[in-house]
Amino acid sequence: MEFLLILLQPYVVIMVVMLALLPQRRARVRAEQTPDLAELASKLGGCVSGLGQAVAWTPRLRRSELQAELSLTFRRGPWHVRVTEAADDSAVREHWIEVATMPVPPRKVRQEFLELSFEDGFVHVVDDGPIRPDELVVVVDMILETLDGTFGVAPRDPSAVV
Repeated sequence: MEFLLILLQPYVVIMVVMLALLPQRRARVRAEQTPDLAELASKLGGCVSGLGQAVAWTPRLRRSELQAELSLTFRRGPWHVRVTEAADDSAVREHWIEVATMPVPPRKVRQEFLELSFEDGFVHVVDDGPIRPDELVVVVDMILETLDGTFGVAPRDPSAVV
């Protein structure tokens, strides 16, 4: 009986309802973002992949506990770029920005706002903050500018490895 009284407490009921509605909220947020990303993909000559089709290029990111929900793949000059939004069942959300490069030794390059991680023929940046579509191109261009100035790093087609 005491257990039932605890379950009927207002804050417990509110928590249960919020947890039950979380997947619907995430689906609604994804649906709201998809038109913006589809429009951006069209401008960039790329494509958007949704839940079940979205996947990271980098093996380490593919093994992440977070599930890839949306991916935007495009070319920027000679560079192949993929931006993936990933989340888990709680509110944890990350953006993975990956660029296909010729294989170079694993290393990290710290920038003012970003840390580039080189591994398995890709460079990637993990950002746990939200990235709006209008900011995305600026962030990608900062990464590509760094890659253009990094000795021994050259673009390549990601399909050669993936």
